[in-house]
Amino acid sequence: MRKGRRKVELGSAARRLPPGDAELVQRARTGEHRAFNELIERYQRRAVCVAYRLVGNVHDALEVSQDAFVRAYQNLRTLADGDRFGPWLLRIVTNLALNFRRARRPRLKRQREWPAPGVDETDPEGTHAGRGDRPSSAMNTLELAQRIEAGLAELPEQQRAALVLFSIEQIPQKEVARMLGCSVEAVKWHVFQARRKLKIRLKDYL
Repeated sequence: MRKGRRKVELGSAARRLPPGDAELVQRARTGEHRAFNELIERYQRRAVCVAYRLVGNVHDALEVSQDAFVRAYQNLRTLADGDRFGPWLLRIVTNLALNFRRARRPRLKRQREWPAPGVDETDPEGTHAGRGDRPSSAMNTLELAQRIEAGLAELPEQQRAALVLFSIEQIPQKEVARMLGCSVEAVKWHVFQARRKLKIRLKDYL
């Protein structure tokens, strides 16, 4: 009796496991909106992060990621392997983000995407300076983060995308190559060049 009861308990636990991407994709293809909403919940954070690092601000990143989910839903039937929904979605995000930047390039040259190093966005006029309520280490960390973001913004598109996808998002080089439509060797070169340029920019912090 105990063995039988244990099997039932294990079976119930297995049935409570969340569905895989392939199952959700299949259900979404039949018109089940809840299934696609679950895919959005799983990948929205990562999609927005990738878009943000490529376009430079939260508002545009949200717009790009939202557009990516709409396109993904419209093209679900073209996805041969539902288990690869995540990489497929990020490829859409990457392409949309790069296209977005190209369309905005003239304006990006006139406007600053990130605050200048050392400037606190919450206190741009420095009215709280000298109060001693922020340790110097915290200020150095903020300035370093701002310099990294500014350095990313100045990288050529392919180098920026390769660095974000491979080094930050830790996507395999082969998958990054598929996303960017280039060879694995090209991805390695783009990452190498991007790291070299960032290292030069951050030499005072290394």
